[in-house]
Amino acid sequence: MQIIPMQWDDAVVQIENLGETVSSGRVTTTYGMAAFPVGVRHPAEGYSAHAGTEISFILDGEFDVETPEGTTRVGRDSLVVIPAGEPHATLTLSAGRVAYFLVAEEQE
Repeated sequence: MQIIPMQWDDAVVQIENLGETVSSGRVTTTYGMAAFPVGVRHPAEGYSAHAGTEISFILDGEFDVETPEGTTRVGRDSLVVIPAGEPHATLTLSAGRVAYFLVAEEQE
């Protein structure tokens, strides 16, 4: 077991990669926590996309999740699943924290 105490500053963006595991030599899971102050868009311009599926659990706060297809509002206790390669960005509507997991399967 590992317990990682976190300290947050609601005035700055904090993204903390806390670890990575590899299962069966094929699946890599990266996990961490992030905090975003109100008014921040991440990334600031354009979109982000990942090689693996992004799974984010909203601990608190409220966000607009933007994709080329539209915008969805999410808040506390929401689970957001973004498929690998899907362009996305978030706009923080109220300061919030997120626990995230990136799950990528090695391609042959």
